[in-house]
Amino acid sequence: MSLERVWSFSSTAFAPAPEEAALVNPELGGRELAAFLAGSLAAVGLETAGPVAEDWGWRLELRFEGRRFWMGCGAVSGESGRFLVFLKPRRGLRGLLAGAVWSGSFERLAALVERILREHPEVRDLAEEPA
Repeated sequence: MSLERVWSFSSTAFAPAPEEAALVNPELGGRELAAFLAGSLAAVGLETAGPVAEDWGWRLELRFEGRRFWMGCGAVSGESGRFLVFLKPRRGLRGLLAGAVWSGSFERLAALVERILREHPEVRDLAEEPA
């Protein structure tokens, strides 16, 4: 199983702020979405850092079960109110050699992220996309 997840959904809850356009490429907001996920994950005990602006959207650094992961959050260009979230591990050689251990942590974290998105009252049409 791939250690990457991508979700897409529609929402009116995470509209980009006007100053966000100067920090990421036009129409690729997502700062409010990243802040929501960072807060929700921190509330259940995850160590989070970010969000940090990237040209494609916003990045969060996560620590879960002693392992490092990163998450990307961004708006879909040209599709108002449509967002993407992706999750990937940040593992070095030691992590690559311990794939089964990482896989369990990754699956539990991915399930948590999906649950948080599903429980948000303004997230609609949540779907897992091919990674």
